[in-house]
Amino acid sequence: MRMKLFLSFLLFCGIAKSQTDIELKDFITKNSVAIKSVQKNMIREANNSYVSSFKNILKNQEAAVKLYSTDKKASCHFAFLARTESLDFLKKHTQGSTEYFEITSSEKNYNKSSSEDQTKVLSTSDIKTIDDLDAMNPQSINNLTLTIQ
Repeated sequence: MRMKLFLSFLLFCGIAKSQTDIELKDFITKNSVAIKSVQKNMIREANNSYVSSFKNILKNQEAAVKLYSTDKKASCHFAFLARTESLDFLKKHTQGSTEYFEITSSEKNYNKSSSEDQTKVLSTSDIKTIDDLDAMNPQSINNLTLTIQ
């Protein structure tokens, strides 16, 4: 009887952890859509003043993707930063609704503080690639890893 209870508990824990991983992956994937919307709005407005902030969003997103397998807490932190910065821009500059990108109550759990810095996560070549990126070219972010494969 104890063995059945123990195995049931392990199965429940495994399912709960797997569900959390899937939700984080979906959160990161939704971020990539938000990032593309930010870029689209920058191009539509010819808004070059936001380029450095946009590149910071890209760095946070890449850091979230890189850490997804190894450090979920830091991945959550960077993904949440990318989403909130994207959402702030979209609320100010989009002509449509931002409801799809709003952070839901279950996603608010991803707001975990982390001592990680994106410069520790990303290689110097990753940072240089993003810094040299032409943010006003819609094809430029296609070469970056913004989603989990």
